[in-house]
Amino acid sequence: MVIRKFLKKYGWLYIPGIVFLAINSRIQTLAPEALGKAIDLLEQAVPDKNLVWRQAGLIILIAVGVFVTRFIWRMMIIRNARSMECFLREELFAKLQSMPISFFSKQRSGDLMAYAINDVGAVRMTFGPVLAQGLNGIITGGLSIWAMTKAVDGRLTFLALIPVPVAIISIILIGNLVQKRFRRVQELFSHLSGFVNESIMGVRVIKTFAREKEWQQEFENTSTEMMQANVKLTDTSALINPITVISFGLSYAVSLIYGGGLVMNGSLALGDLVAFLGYLLLIQNPVVQLGRIVNMLHRGIASYKRLSVIFNEESIPEKEMQEYDRPIDGAIEAKNLSFTYPGADKPALENVSFSLPAGGTLGIAGKTGGGKSTLIGLLLKFFDAPRGTLFIDGKDICDIPAKALREAAGYVPQDGFLFSSSIEQDIAFYMPKAGLQEVRQAADLANIDEDISSFPEGYDTQVGERGTRLSGGQKQRISLARALIRDPQILILDDTLSAVDNITEKRIVENIHGVLREKTSIVISHRLSALRRSDWILFMEDGKVIEAGTHEQLMAKQGAYAETYEKQSKEEQQHEE
Repeated sequence: MVIRKFLKKYGWLYIPGIVFLAINSRIQTLAPEALGKAIDLLEQAVPDKNLVWRQAGLIILIAVGVFVTRFIWRMMIIRNARSMECFLREELFAKLQSMPISFFSKQRSGDLMAYAINDVGAVRMTFGPVLAQGLNGIITGGLSIWAMTKAVDGRLTFLALIPVPVAIISIILIGNLVQKRFRRVQELFSHLSGFVNESIMGVRVIKTFAREKEWQQEFENTSTEMMQANVKLTDTSALINPITVISFGLSYAVSLIYGGGLVMNGSLALGDLVAFLGYLLLIQNPVVQLGRIVNMLHRGIASYKRLSVIFNEESIPEKEMQEYDRPIDGAIEAKNLSFTYPGADKPALENVSFSLPAGGTLGIAGKTGGGKSTLIGLLLKFFDAPRGTLFIDGKDICDIPAKALREAAGYVPQDGFLFSSSIEQDIAFYMPKAGLQEVRQAADLANIDEDISSFPEGYDTQVGERGTRLSGGQKQRISLARALIRDPQILILDDTLSAVDNITEKRIVENIHGVLREKTSIVISHRLSALRRSDWILFMEDGKVIEAGTHEQLMAKQGAYAETYEKQSKEEQQHEE
C-alpha cells in the first residue's frame, strides 16, 4: 500500500517527534506535584519565601519545558503528516494517470474528487493529530494514574476513576455510529461534487432546454440531504462532550467529598489533594479528546479503505509503457477482429477485416453505434484486442507497447476536448516547445487561423473550461490543429469535422490532403464526401462491415453506401440553393 511506501521513506521522522512527545507528557505530569508542594509551602504558619520563589520558578520552568517540547513534536509529527498528505495526493494522481480508459467509465468524477480532497485529508489527520493526541493521552494518562496511586492515595484514585471507563466505552460506541454516518456524508459529498461538475459542464444543455428551475430543485434536494446527513453526524458527535463532562463531574465530586474528608482528618495533605485534582485534569483532557480522536480515526479508516480500493485497482501493465525497439510506419491490418466490452452481451465488433498499407487512408462510415469508435479504441489500445486479430507493421498489436502507438498517433476525437488555457497552449499540447509559427501553420491547415486572428487576444485567447468560449466547430478545428502540429505517423480523425459546414470541411480536407498522402490516416465521418479520396472505405453497421471498397467500387455496387452518399449529395445541393 502507498502509506507503507511513505513510511519506509519518511517514517523515521516520526521517531524524534514521538520522543519529544513522550518528554512533553512527562513534563506535564510534573506540574500537579509542583503546584501541590507550593500549596503546602503557603499553608505553613510562616512560609519560607525562598522556597516559595524556588517553587514558583520550577512551575515556570515546567511551563516553558511543556511549550518547547510541544512545539518540537508538533513540528515533526504534524509537518510529516502534511508531507504524507502531499505524497498521497501525488501518488493518487499518478495512479489515476496510470489507469486504463475502462476504469474511468466505471467511476464518477465526484468520487474521484472526494478521494483527492476529503479522503486524503482524513488519512492525514489520522497520521497527524490522531497519532499525536492518542500517544499523548496514553502516556500522560498512564503517568498521571501512576502518580495518583503511588504519591497520593490508591483508594481515592480507584473511587475517583470509576466513572471514567463508562465514559470511554460510551465514546467508543458513539464512535462506531459516527463512522457509519461519516461514510454516508462522504457518499453524498461524492454525489454532490459529481452533480455540480456535470451541471457546470452541461450548462449549455440545461439552458437550451430551459431546465434551470428543475435542475436547481434537484440540487437543493441533494444539498438538503447532505445537510441533514451532516446534522445527524454532528448531533451524534455532540453526545461525546456531555458524557465526558458528566463522568468527570462525578470524578471531581468523589475527589472533593472523599479527598476532603481525608484532608480534614489529617490523612492527606491539602497540597496532595490539589495535586490529585491536577492529575485528574490531565486525565480528563485525553478522555475529552478521545471522542475527537475516535471520530477522526474512524474517518481515517473509512477513507483509507476507499483509497485502498483505488490503489489496488489494476494499472496499465508496465510493458505497455516501455520503449519500442523500432519505429512505427503505420501499416494496419485486421483479421476477423471481434470485440465485446466487459459485461456486454452483444459484440461491439464482429469479424472485421481490412488491410491498410503505410501511408494509406482508411475511411470508415456507418450508422451511430456501428463500432467505428470501438475500432479506434482498439488501435490506440484503450482496450485490448484479441491476440492474432489486429496488426501494426505486421506485428501483433498485443506485442506493441501502448506508449509507442500513442506517441506515433495523432488522435482527434469528435468532442474536441480543450484544456482551460490559451489557444496557443492547447494547440501546442503535444509539443510544448513549439513556437508560434509552428502553431499558426497547424492552425492554418485546420482552417482556424483566420478565426483565431480575429479574436482580440489572438492566440493568447483563453478558451475557458473545456473550451466553453468557442463554438463546436472552432473546438474541433483547434483539436485538429493540435494533432497536426505533432506530425504523427498515424492520423486518426473520429468524425472530427461534424460541427463545421460543408464548405469549411472541403477546405480542411484539401488543406490536409498533402499531409494525409504522406501519413497513414483513418478518417471516420458521417459525411461520405469527406471519404471520397480514401484508399479503402468500410461501411459499418451493428459492429460488422457490410460494404468495403474504394469510393468508386462502393458507388458501383449501388448498396447502402451509394444510397447514403446520393441522399447526402441531394441535401447538400438543396442547402446550397
